[in-house]
This record gives sequence, structure tokens and C-alpha cells, in this order.
Amino acid sequence: MMSDLLSQPIPCGRVAGIDYGRRRIGVAVCDAQRIIASPLCIHETSGDHSADAVFFTRLVTSEDLVGFVVGLPLHTDGSTSAMSVEVERFAAWLGRVTGLPVAFQDERYSSQEAAGMLAGVGLSRGKKKSRSDAVAAQVVLASWMERAAEAERGKPAAPALRLVVGCGYLGERVARLWLARGDRVVGVTRSAARAEALAAIGIEPLILDVTVNDPHWERLFKASPAANTPRMLTIQHANPTTTPVATIFWAVGFDRTAGGSSHTVHVTGLRKLLDVAIASGNSPRVILSSSTGVWGDEGGGLVSETTPVNPSREAGRVLVEAERLLGRHPAGPGTVLRFAGLYGPNRLPRLADIRAGRPITADPDSWLNLVHIDDAAAVVVAVVDTPSAGPLYVVSDGSPILRRDWYGRLATLAGGPPPTWQATMPRGRGGDKRIDSTRVWADLCLSPEHPDALAAIPGLIAET
Repeated sequence: MMSDLLSQPIPCGRVAGIDYGRRRIGVAVCDAQRIIASPLCIHETSGDHSADAVFFTRLVTSEDLVGFVVGLPLHTDGSTSAMSVEVERFAAWLGRVTGLPVAFQDERYSSQEAAGMLAGVGLSRGKKKSRSDAVAAQVVLASWMERAAEAERGKPAAPALRLVVGCGYLGERVARLWLARGDRVVGVTRSAARAEALAAIGIEPLILDVTVNDPHWERLFKASPAANTPRMLTIQHANPTTTPVATIFWAVGFDRTAGGSSHTVHVTGLRKLLDVAIASGNSPRVILSSSTGVWGDEGGGLVSETTPVNPSREAGRVLVEAERLLGRHPAGPGTVLRFAGLYGPNRLPRLADIRAGRPITADPDSWLNLVHIDDAAAVVVAVVDTPSAGPLYVVSDGSPILRRDWYGRLATLAGGPPPTWQATMPRGRGGDKRIDSTRVWADLCLSPEHPDALAAIPGLIAET
């Protein structure tokens, strides 16, 4: 529906309209008062994302832009097309590289209108064809300006509400990214002290234990029927107004000191949340943080989204059950993200063991798969920004490392003794496999900011 296409609100100021093409991208701009839209230029692209990023970041500065409007090529009946999926990915990428909001506008008839506008112009056929891309962008932008003006005359839209269940190492970083965009974020935690820390950075805390029948479960969501609209899923807050929940990010860690089992947390707790959401009358987008631990020892082979799961540990088996729960549940299928080992500031795998000279219970010639915490958080946000994101992604930096190299480098930089090994002991988490994360970076039009974990170690050691 057209009301769904205005994906992100754009503040007052100059906006660029985009007519996307694989070879040529038409660009138009409007004045700060959004009265007139004018064709600006054609950007020739070769598929080099870095060159495209330079062009658009310079465009933001030179034209003093506050946002982009991208034409969405739907079928004539309004349904999505293969090209519209590609355009959605481009728009998500554009928003990330420029840091500006991106909206969509139906462009089903923009090319025909552009051709009509050029019909009486004294240009050669070739020049008309070239200029038509910029004029099509002008049509897209002008149409959006008309809709935006109508929307501004109505009730202002509330910021998107994101629910992060488990605001730990990953969850907090995702919450901070959403806060920086102006979204409203509610963070679920078990700890009163943690709740205070979340509140201090702008996250609205909700103290809730997902492992027990906490009375807050019944008050977490409130069904609030609005006039002439379906019942909306809303979160109860001190503020008397209610806001539809756009996203749930489940990033709950398992605390062995808290009692209960991993199954109680990741399966029973998740089911409670999803059931409450559905009972409230609507379902937000659900993203589940999982792990590459759903595979065991693969003998050093490549694994990807298509590789059958083979968990060798109880934690992996529980995560597989949680993934299947989301896939079957009416609130699903959502998106499952199987993260490789997370590392970053104040978290380097086995650093304490290395410094203490404790042996590593692993085969030194087995593979270790990692992803920097900031890249992991960026993937979560990108999934939300990409309507066509898939139901499952494997997330790593794409550069498997031999454990011998990782721990040897860690020991050298940390000033510890050379690592020793107990390869005959049962292997720890991860087994021996190489993660192929090609799909997630391609689908989300992303590239890891930290593609080489070995190169990141020195800076992280200095921070610890």
C-alpha cells in the first residue's frame, strides 16, 4: 500500500530524488521549502560501491541534503517486483553510507511521465534517453513532496518503537544505533542496576525475567484498538500515549548463575513473548540472535545458510529449537542471525586464559570464526531497514582464522607466554569449520568494517 512506502520520516530541508538503474542513477533535488523539484544529474555506476559511496556523500554536502526519496518500481497491480527488491537493498545501503533517512515513492509511471515531459524538447533521441533518468527522478521527488505535504498537515508520526530483549554486549549496541536515529527503544533486563544504566543512556528499561511467570508479561503489551483501524501491538509505558512496536530483537544471553536452564530462557521465554505479542492483536518484526554453534565439528569444511545443522552441544540444540519455534510461530518467521564469535572492546576470546598461561582446549590447527561487535550490530539494523531481508543469515567477518594464529598473536600482544594446547580434550565451542557469510553482506549491501580480526587485536589490547 502507498501508505507503507514512506519508510522513514525526513526532516525539513532539501531532499534528493533517486531513479535507480544498474548503469545510470538519475538524481533530482528540491528547494529547502519543497516547492519545486528539478532534475540535477545522472550518476554512471559500474557496481563499485566505494565509488558510489563517494558520489552520494559528496552530493549530501554539495546540495545540503537532509534525506533521499527513492523510486520503487512496483508491478502495475502494486505488488513487488524483482527490481523493487534490488531497489530496496540499494536504498538501505544509501541510508547507511550517508547517514540520512530514505523514503520510497511509487515510480510505476514516472518513466512514462518523464518521456512525456521531454517529448516537445528539442533534443536528440540519445540525449532525451540520457536526461530521462534525471527527469524520472524529478517526477518521483515531486510525487513524494505532494504526499509529504499532505502527511505534514495530519498528525505527526511517532518515532519507531524497538524492543530489545537482552541489552547485553550486542543488544545495547543495537539499541544505541536505533537511539541515534531517533527511534524509541525499550530494553528488557533482569537487573535493577542494569535498568538504571540503560535509562542513563536513553533506553527505557523494563525489568523482566523471561525464565519465570513474571506478572510483567501480562503488562508488556497492551491491545489498544484505535478508531477504524486494526488492533495494534503496543507497549505500555508511563507516557499515556501508546506506540506500535515495530521490532523485537531477542538477544538474551544465558546466565548460569541465575538458575533455570538454557531451554527455559531461549525456548520457553521466547515463546511467552511471541504468544503475548500475537494475543495483543498484531505482530512486529522479530529478529532472533542465534549462533554458529548450531553446527558442531565440520572437519574444517565450509558452512552456510544451506548447510544442515549439526549441534554437538546442548546450547546449540536449544538454539536450533528456538529458531524452529520462531519459524513456526504466527509471529514469525522473522529473521534468524547466526553469529560467529563476537569480539570487540573488552572482549577478546580467551584473553584471560592466555595471560594466565592456561592451556587452550582446542586443536591449534582448527578454524576460528569471528565478527566484530560493531559489524554484528550493523547487520541487525540493516535487516530491519531491508524489507526483503531473508529468514536466515550466517554472520561472520568472512575471514576464518586458525586458532594457532589467533591465540599466538593474542599472547604476543598481551605479553603472555606462548599458548599451550590440550587438543585431546573435548573441543570447546565452535568445533572446526569455516563460516561462509557471503549471503548476508550481499543481501544487505554491507561490507564488514572490521574484515580482519588479527589486524584489530592491537587496538583492542590497548583498550583492555
